Amino acid sequence: MNCGKGTNFRGRTHSDMIQLLFLVLFVEGAIAFLLLIKIGPLRELVIKSLDQMKMGKGPATVKTIAGTMSVILFSNLMSIVKIQNKGAKLGTMSPMDQVLWRTHLLEASLLGQFLSFFLLM
Repeated sequence: MNCGKGTNFRGRTHSDMIQLLFLVLFVEGAIAFLLLIKIGPLRELVIKSLDQMKMGKGPATVKTIAGTMSVILFSNLMSIVKIQNKGAKLGTMSPMDQVLWRTHLLEASLLGQFLSFFLLM
């Protein structure tokens, strides 16, 4: 199955995933900001929404998403280690390996921040 350069099997590029992770990180930051400020009705709405998410099917959904993100994070970390070992074995990293290493590092850091926010909720 030929996916083409820079795409996964669904036809989405890695930059789409990174943009989505930045969007999720921005939304998490906005939620944290709304919890910090003391605007009554807006803060109450955020608190009620988070409480509602913790009831019913919310915890199972959050655990499923967190588990999936943890697997993706582990995969990114393993790819980073493989690329570093390849570079250490050859003595230098090719430009393509450097780009892949930076992309995996960015994805891993964004996923780590995403998961840490999930743990705080």
